[in-house]
Amino acid sequence: MVSRHPFLAALYALCIWIVKYAAGSSCSDPRTTAVNGSCCKMCPPGQYLEDFCTKTTETVCRPCPDKFFSEQYNAFNKCTPCQSCQGAHRDYEKKCSPTANAKCSCRPGFLCSDDACSKCLENTCDVGEMAVRTGPKQFKCQPCRDHEYLDVKMNNCTPRTQCSSQGLVVTFPGNKTHDALCGVRETNPLFVYLGVGCAVLALVLLVILSHVGRNVAKNCRADPHLSIMEETGQQLMIQTDSKTKPQEIVTTLS
Repeated sequence: MVSRHPFLAALYALCIWIVKYAAGSSCSDPRTTAVNGSCCKMCPPGQYLEDFCTKTTETVCRPCPDKFFSEQYNAFNKCTPCQSCQGAHRDYEKKCSPTANAKCSCRPGFLCSDDACSKCLENTCDVGEMAVRTGPKQFKCQPCRDHEYLDVKMNNCTPRTQCSSQGLVVTFPGNKTHDALCGVRETNPLFVYLGVGCAVLALVLLVILSHVGRNVAKNCRADPHLSIMEETGQQLMIQTDSKTKPQEIVTTLS
């Protein structure tokens, strides 16, 4: 009968080896990777790995060559080839860079067959209808609503600009393919002229009244006849008072 103790011992040793390997392969920094018991730095975006680190050397990285890229930290020995946008009705929406792939788009009148825009298909939708992808190389046409217009470049129904919300006036209401246009509210020139005229007239009247008032005051101070008339009036009042007082006294005694 075979003893079970050697089998259990081997199983126990295997478990210990698995635990140690798992512990040695884990690195706390997500930008590092475990290599031969060491946590080696990975290469940053725009570079590829030439050699892993050792106990005495750091990880060796090299820049991606032309028409290649890498978007994330990696431990790959080469970069990814850039997408080409050359082909029928295709064009570059964004050029390839060492850290990002190229982005393709279709020329007006055509639609991308997939998310990568690997091929351009003719847009058969009517004016003002948005093409909605329903599957590989399959589309359905969806009309834009009354207050929207079709942005041909983005192939998207977009709400028209509300001029009133911006304190502007509508110069073009928009249609199925163009956004509304706004402008500054114009002032009637007649009101401007009337306002300026009233202001000038009021200023002229103010100057005239001020001038007349100063002349009247100056004449009153300079005319001697006015002073004589004032003195004569005062004497007559005194004489009248002196004549009436004795009569009042006689009436009282009697």
